[in-house]
Amino acid sequence: MAKILRFLSLAALLVFAGLFFSQKILFINADLGRHIKNGAVLLEQGKLIASNYYSYTEPLLPVINHHWGSGVIFYLVWRLFGFGGLSILHILIYLGALLLFFKVARNASGFKYAVFFSIISIPLISFRKEIRPEAFSCLLMGLYYYLLALFEKDKVSFKVLSLFVIFSQVLWVNLHIFFVFGPFLIGAFWVGSLFDPQKRKFSGRYVILLAAAALACVLNPFGVKGALEPFMILREYGYMIAENQSVLFMRARFYKEAAYTYFIVIFFFTLLTFIPVLLKKDRRESVASFIIMFFLSVFGWRMIRGMPIFGFFFIPFASANVFKIIKDSPYRIRRASTRRAITALAILIPAVFFLSNARYSPFNGVFGIGPYPEVNLSAEFFKDNNIKGPIFNNYDIGGYLIFHLFPEHKVFVDNRPEAYSVSFFKQVYEPMQASEDKWHEMDGKYGFNCIYFFRHDNTTHAQPFLVNRIKDPEWAPVFVDNYSIILLKRNEANRALIEVYELPKYIFGIR
Repeated sequence: MAKILRFLSLAALLVFAGLFFSQKILFINADLGRHIKNGAVLLEQGKLIASNYYSYTEPLLPVINHHWGSGVIFYLVWRLFGFGGLSILHILIYLGALLLFFKVARNASGFKYAVFFSIISIPLISFRKEIRPEAFSCLLMGLYYYLLALFEKDKVSFKVLSLFVIFSQVLWVNLHIFFVFGPFLIGAFWVGSLFDPQKRKFSGRYVILLAAAALACVLNPFGVKGALEPFMILREYGYMIAENQSVLFMRARFYKEAAYTYFIVIFFFTLLTFIPVLLKKDRRESVASFIIMFFLSVFGWRMIRGMPIFGFFFIPFASANVFKIIKDSPYRIRRASTRRAITALAILIPAVFFLSNARYSPFNGVFGIGPYPEVNLSAEFFKDNNIKGPIFNNYDIGGYLIFHLFPEHKVFVDNRPEAYSVSFFKQVYEPMQASEDKWHEMDGKYGFNCIYFFRHDNTTHAQPFLVNRIKDPEWAPVFVDNYSIILLKRNEANRALIEVYELPKYIFGIR
């Protein structure tokens, strides 16, 4: 009976977590379209994208395509099952990762602790719901951590672990730039073994695994450069990337987004749980855990893209630490009472999440699979009316345009900051939206025929630029919906379209 209850509880946990990932994707400003196109170009033309291939502004700029393998997978799934299939794949990958971290937590602390802290982590691990290659990284980190933990308990052989590391690291280096976390986890376990006499017998084997993982990283189309890209990519782009900003910066800018405050609370809770554990006499057995969690805490704090990874590792670390604290408590806390309290909270917290006005209700967003409703209408309008380029588009919508319009049309810019020069962003892209003189200069250089923008671009220059273009007698707005806006230059080629589709200025609040 107890096994059945645990099975049902685990199934309920996975279903509950799955609801938070079952959110429609705002495809208009996602990277997904470009990833699918990368896979299509490789499989249909045999061309691996290694330059700014989709843009007409800096087309020869070299780019290390560190996620080309993810593009192949996304393209194949999309061809076979559509966007709904991609959503389901995304959900299953994250639930697989959650299950792995849950198992590590269960082995270290027990079933109820693992369930409780898995529930607590859901707002963090579901923070980035967009379909991205980093989903593969979360799954592979879970596999690495799970197998390394079993290896230290002699439940996985060195041969099996070695084969896994070599195979998975070769796969990982071609799926996503977080492949560097594979060697990092092995290195953390190696350092931990040096401090713990009971684990010192594993030290030599960890060195071998670390060397194998490092060598496997070179097995990518870009060789050593590809292996070193994680240490080079966080350079100055000339453009602010939201996912690379700190928690405090994003919290100050988007104060209504409670996820940042939640992360801060969990961050300090994690640190507090480590203090009594590290003060114990047998603290040496926690060195690897401390190294991993310290680094991931800093990573999540410094860049919000690290918040889900922090959330996954929080599950086993918090479970193990709290279990040790309660177990060794001098106040003789009754274990039965503790288990009952944890069970009650594990039921209460999900119930609160389901409240209609709860910030983290899974139904608070656009619940479902696939893209947002009618998100492709603007692209259909563009193609049905045979609109010509060159197109001036904003950063956010680049991947969407690549998916729908390439190769007939190339983009001005897309959401790959590493694919453009700093001078392009600093001296061209941003100034031409902030300065009318610069706009007319670039318009004269490129001869724009169409402006195609994601309407909700919240950079300081985007909205004033759109207002100026709507007021500009040289341009006519011909399409607008909840996601994007299209304007055409008033010329003979566009005259017939403008006569049929021109939108009055007053609908934009402009007279």
